[in-house]
Amino acid sequence: MVEPNISAYLQNQLRQAQELEENIEKLATQRYQLDLSLKEMQKTLDELNKLDDNTPIYRTVGSILYRVQDKKKLVDELDEQIELTKIRLSTLEKQQKSLEEKYKELQNAIRDRYNQENKKGATS
Repeated sequence: MVEPNISAYLQNQLRQAQELEENIEKLATQRYQLDLSLKEMQKTLDELNKLDDNTPIYRTVGSILYRVQDKKKLVDELDEQIELTKIRLSTLEKQQKSLEEKYKELQNAIRDRYNQENKKGATS
């Protein structure tokens, strides 16, 4: 929703702000999904560690369920996935903070420019 009485420059700035806002929302959604995945992996790892080494463990791959022969290997794979997910979460958080800072700067620039244009229009 762009007002017709504002400059093309401001209209462009508003579009950029809207795009930044959408990107921030996308990153927040990705972070939420990754966080859920991380919690699920950690819970799975906790449960695996509670099991006796002789307890049969099954894993799904697609629609196939198969018995895991090497519990340690499975635990190591989960540990690695957890670490990679934590790194990805950290990266997304940094990206989101960076975009939020850019968004705030752009908001301030838009506000300042809008006020300048309104002052010019009022004095003309």
